[in-house]
Amino acid sequence: MTTNFRIFLAATVAGGAIVSMAPMAHAQSTGSIDFEEEIIVTGSTGPRELAGVVLPDTTKARGVLTDELIQRQATGNTILNALNLVPGVNFTQSDAYGSAGGNIRIRGFDGNRISLTFDGLPLNDSGNYAIYPNQMLDPELISQVNVNLGATDVDSPTASAAGGTVNYLTRKPSDEFGALLSGSIGEFNYSRMFGLIDTGVFTPFGTKAFISASRSENDKFKGPGKISKFQANVRIYQPIGDNGDFISLAGHYNANRNAFYRNPSVGDMRTLFGSSVIQNANVTSASTPISLGVLTDAQEAQLFDFENDPSCVNTTGTGSCSNYYALRINPSNTGNARWNSRFTLTEQLTFTLDGAYQYVLANGGGYTARRESDASFKGSDQSRLGVDFNGDGDTSDTIGFYTPNTTNTNRWTALASLIYEISPDQRVRVSYTFDRARHRQTGEWGYLDAFGNPLSVFGGRNSRPVLNADGFAMTQRDRLSIALLNQVSGQYLGRFFDNTLNVEVGIRAPFFQRDLETYCPIQTGGSGFATCTTQPFYTGTGPVPAGNIQIVPQNSSGSYPSGSHFAPFKAKYKYNKLLPNVGLTYKITPQISIFGSYAMGFSAPRTDNLYRAPVVSVTPETTNSFDLGVRYGSSKLQAQVAGWYIDFKNRIVTSFDESQGISVDRNVGSVEAYGFDANLSWQVIEQLSLYGFASYNHSEFKDNVRIGTTAVVPLAGKRVAETPEWTVGGRAQATVGPVSVGAQWKWVDKRFATDLNDVIVPSYNTIDLDARFSLEQFGAPRTFFQLNVTNLLDKFYFGNISTQINHGTAGGLSGANPSFALGAPRTIQASVTVGF
Repeated sequence: MTTNFRIFLAATVAGGAIVSMAPMAHAQSTGSIDFEEEIIVTGSTGPRELAGVVLPDTTKARGVLTDELIQRQATGNTILNALNLVPGVNFTQSDAYGSAGGNIRIRGFDGNRISLTFDGLPLNDSGNYAIYPNQMLDPELISQVNVNLGATDVDSPTASAAGGTVNYLTRKPSDEFGALLSGSIGEFNYSRMFGLIDTGVFTPFGTKAFISASRSENDKFKGPGKISKFQANVRIYQPIGDNGDFISLAGHYNANRNAFYRNPSVGDMRTLFGSSVIQNANVTSASTPISLGVLTDAQEAQLFDFENDPSCVNTTGTGSCSNYYALRINPSNTGNARWNSRFTLTEQLTFTLDGAYQYVLANGGGYTARRESDASFKGSDQSRLGVDFNGDGDTSDTIGFYTPNTTNTNRWTALASLIYEISPDQRVRVSYTFDRARHRQTGEWGYLDAFGNPLSVFGGRNSRPVLNADGFAMTQRDRLSIALLNQVSGQYLGRFFDNTLNVEVGIRAPFFQRDLETYCPIQTGGSGFATCTTQPFYTGTGPVPAGNIQIVPQNSSGSYPSGSHFAPFKAKYKYNKLLPNVGLTYKITPQISIFGSYAMGFSAPRTDNLYRAPVVSVTPETTNSFDLGVRYGSSKLQAQVAGWYIDFKNRIVTSFDESQGISVDRNVGSVEAYGFDANLSWQVIEQLSLYGFASYNHSEFKDNVRIGTTAVVPLAGKRVAETPEWTVGGRAQATVGPVSVGAQWKWVDKRFATDLNDVIVPSYNTIDLDARFSLEQFGAPRTFFQLNVTNLLDKFYFGNISTQINHGTAGGLSGANPSFALGAPRTIQASVTVGF
């Protein structure tokens, strides 16, 4: 830890404790909730909610948003967007209505390094750990969302969380029968309907349940195409006795059919505006980065016209449909069944069990045009003419096909905890996690209709496949992985000196294994791209016969003939780590407490990191995360300031290659990060609440990186891409009679689009407004009208960034080309909610 950081960290410390309210869940699994609340919440009389924000008095820097604040956001939006009000978190979404995806960063860590859980059960992709914001639970059903900033819980069910956790919890069914119906309309032809029925208690045993469904659709705010979503949910809750024991069974289904936005790259903007505006590709000096802040209003407006084609030029012949909007899509079907439970075995011993089955079927669209006489269509006999796909009597045409990369996942998870109460002030817990995901990745080609639309959004997997002359179903990827996590953890919590000192000591031991199998030759160029074919394989050393695929053995030099391939292979990788987790809180006064924690994080390599060759040596990422802060709490005011330091080693960076539909990895060594997060909630008067936050983040690469055998990327001293140094924001909410108005603001500092810091994205401001007219005082407590306006001042800004290692070509590097999503313009939405 540097001397400057020690001085900085000490300077961030200021005061806070939490005042009482009813116990509130703020951990993730049932075991974590039960274990922590009995000691920390009940023992310290619990945290208080002010303006929809809770600061639990835990050893870690943690933020909680309740349904009061969640329901004020735009209806139907992803829950991750609400996290923009948590210091240290920045979320950029691709659409104002939340169903088109987005990127999240917590203290500089991207979504692949953040554990996302739903009622304590993991949601990250089992292959690449990605988070899919458009597949979250309907916000009307979320009771709260909580964030661990930079550290995991002791029993976090993950092999990827180097940078913190996000967990949201489903509301319980109501004790009384009731129903809720909400309808919304908005700009860009937005419409949404949401319906909920609570059964109330309907058995002598206290059984209660709810069922809900929603449907939304909107046009993209730029370019052709629609974004649609259907979701259904059900939960049955059975209390057992009156001591908190229960059984809960829930189901969730989500279907998205989204057209992608076309995001301009640096190269696209250079073509549109000229090299005098966007510098040439050989500029790589971070001292003079390419700045996207030089665009005029007219040029910014021009980017809204840069989009996918509204029609397919030609599905045969020489035309191309590669940018046709109906082929640049993201269809997904996801679902899960969840079990949560708690059982009191004795007065001192409690058992909790959570479990889930999850299903995923999704792809990112795609298009390939290929001549009917291509070697891949001839197959095993290269003397053939090919395949006459269009039935015109020859094989001389170029045919367009729908070529998505599809992922199908079946996943089983179980989390069990035994909690033993040593005394009213001390508890221990042992936990076990089992998580097995079967991750099947294929790329079955499908046919297009006369207008260039896919016959099935899932390609040849769910419709007529494209067959070559051998009858082989054309595919561009064919591989299987099993991700298996067995994890044990132990934890001790105790309070001492009349509850002024709370101590937490824990350890987590994940044992993670990936079993990989490829069914197609893998290109040797380091990309991991597959060539699935029945063409002849050539293993000789002379010239490769026409139409043959050259297969080479792996050698120690890593130098292979251009266009060569490794044979299909199986591989097994095992990773394990002991991860300590310690912390304490100390009450200086009933209103002021100090907290501190240390946690080690761990992230095993992703499948795409390992599908490079038969043998790959990739070291897992690790983090050492330190927090030191203070909290203050009273009935009118609560505040938290936390200084933090993270030592991040063996960092692996993966960027998505849209043309191939897979990700490419690169290692960028170590990163040192430090900063502070601060927030304050103030109930000025009963009718007015104020909330503000600020974060500072200094994340810096410590090592240069060698690419290939000659190129060295001078990353040492550069900032981590897409990570703003400062974020500042706040919210105010006022209520006068039946009318309440809220406004929230956030300023995000400039961000770099490359690891080399040679492309810079300007800072931006957003202001969102919400207003509600409630009919509660007229006898309808669950009925109201709501107006939401996002980006109130209609500011232009760049949202998501598809980051790269560099942009220019100096120093032996090949030029990369980061791309940028446009932030949604001002968007107005109106809703009517009727409940009883």
